[in-house]
Amino acid sequence: MELLKSDKIKIDILKVLSKNEDELSMNLLRKKIGLVNYNSLVRNCEFLYLIEFINIDVKTIEGRKYYFISITDSGIEHLKLINRVQE
Repeated sequence: MELLKSDKIKIDILKVLSKNEDELSMNLLRKKIGLVNYNSLVRNCEFLYLIEFINIDVKTIEGRKYYFISITDSGIEHLKLINRVQE
């Protein structure tokens, strides 16, 4: 069975976040994943947030909203399961 492109993006998001101890801004996350449309990244992050695999913190800096993303313990555990299945 082949994964959809959006599923691969979700897995990539979890992988990048699991390698970073600190939260990442949405733009920095996009740069680390590479070749992903910003709107597509936002939709995938919203889905991962709904199933509690990531946290999204909104911070206002100089009057602008910035979104910072971090992985949850549940996200780390499920990423381990995904990696086992893909091997």
